Amino acid sequence: MKPWLKNTVLSIAATAAAFPAFSQSTVSGKLPPGQETSLKLSQPGMETLEVPVDKTGKFSFATGKLPKGIYQLDKIGPVYLEPGYALEITGEDDSYRFKGKGSTENNLIREVGNQLKAYVPMSGEDYLYSFYMWDLPEFRQKMNAWRQAAAKTVEKSGNPYFIGLQKAAVDFRIRTITQDWWINYGVDSVKQIAFQQLLETPPEPEDTMRAAKFRTAYDAMHLKKLTKEEKNVLDSLMYEGWDMNNEDWFRNVAAYRDVLDGKIANITYATYQKELMAGAELDALKANVVDTKITSPFIRGYYQYLQASAVIKRSDDVSNIDSVYKKFMAEVTNDVYKKKISEAYDNFKKYGDNQPAPDFEFENVHGAKVRLSSLKGKYVYIDVWATWCGPCKREIPALTAIEEKFAGKNIHFISLSVDRQSDKEKWQDFVKEKQLKGEQLITDNDFNADFIKNFNINAIPRFILIGPDGKIVSARAKRPSDPGLQEQLNSLL
Repeated sequence: MKPWLKNTVLSIAATAAAFPAFSQSTVSGKLPPGQETSLKLSQPGMETLEVPVDKTGKFSFATGKLPKGIYQLDKIGPVYLEPGYALEITGEDDSYRFKGKGSTENNLIREVGNQLKAYVPMSGEDYLYSFYMWDLPEFRQKMNAWRQAAAKTVEKSGNPYFIGLQKAAVDFRIRTITQDWWINYGVDSVKQIAFQQLLETPPEPEDTMRAAKFRTAYDAMHLKKLTKEEKNVLDSLMYEGWDMNNEDWFRNVAAYRDVLDGKIANITYATYQKELMAGAELDALKANVVDTKITSPFIRGYYQYLQASAVIKRSDDVSNIDSVYKKFMAEVTNDVYKKKISEAYDNFKKYGDNQPAPDFEFENVHGAKVRLSSLKGKYVYIDVWATWCGPCKREIPALTAIEEKFAGKNIHFISLSVDRQSDKEKWQDFVKEKQLKGEQLITDNDFNADFIKNFNINAIPRFILIGPDGKIVSARAKRPSDPGLQEQLNSLL
């Protein structure tokens, strides 16, 4: 993502106040061998249930006392559960089928998703570029046609609660599709690739025309543009006519949460343009919108959790982190969120500057194991990255230059990938193709590796500098493209 069938029954004590007690469901199945070592069952506000998957792809678990609703089961996607359900899941190539009690609703979720392909040109789960060339009337007609077809399909279940949730899921999926269509409207695929390559190109210090180049490339890739009136229509389609405080939808409908996030951001940008131009922090301004627009204690607690987590994991301001932590613990009642914030805050304190660094043992690109503690006596500069991360790749030339400049000095450079183990071969190919320097390592469990969690890393690239004594010099070190890093290393070495 653990011996087979280690206790998988979810302990739900932490969420007892938020979730009523019900009898459990059981879920079993088989994935293609070697794809996953575990699955995670989750829903906002609940303790995530981690389910082990054996080497043949088999898994089995009981949910514990969870209310009926739609849960996310990692690679498998949304799963509708009710007390007493006994589901068996089989599938390959990302196509899953359900048998047993509860299979009707879950197969209908997949059927509705597949129906979209009859109305929108798609390859797998991706929209084809011809989709973005439609005019607005055609787009609206196709979306309404899918909505009507999906409504007829979900009615087959005869389960009123499921039908209501799934109709909401389709409605908000259409809103997310609308946002995607708006962003990519009229885009030429070849020129978009050129624009993306420009984005990934490391900036030249003397290039004063970089912003103009971006603007030119961005305009060039849009062959068609929406009118102001059309944009107003789309804005209305996405953000009007629904309740921002529907707790049931928030728990069960992922697309509702996505659209709610977008509406909060939209209100923030519209309300605080002057403050943003003056350099105010976006997260703090979003928190103001949440305070004024979100009245549901459950939904408000979720956003307070996200904000507190972002501050603790990304801020360098110790006093602000302390203040945010104390405020969160005093105001939020959800025990799951409080536990996660306490863990993040404890990590911040335990693995901050001048504290002993946690050890790790990860595999390098040649298959050998490397322990951090084996490098004691040297400075160690760690670049946490991934092959899919554009900003990470933009730092590679600067990192290579730093590695060359300090070659032979008392410092060891490590590039630590958080690519998934299933993408290990892709990582190895990238390292070899780009002839990356330094020590190339990959974690054993992507972002869930203990070392990554110890440093509260939830966004990359991230850089860490450790001293010869094994203590942390900087838990949030300067990036290679920052001239301050070279100055710091010169002073230390």
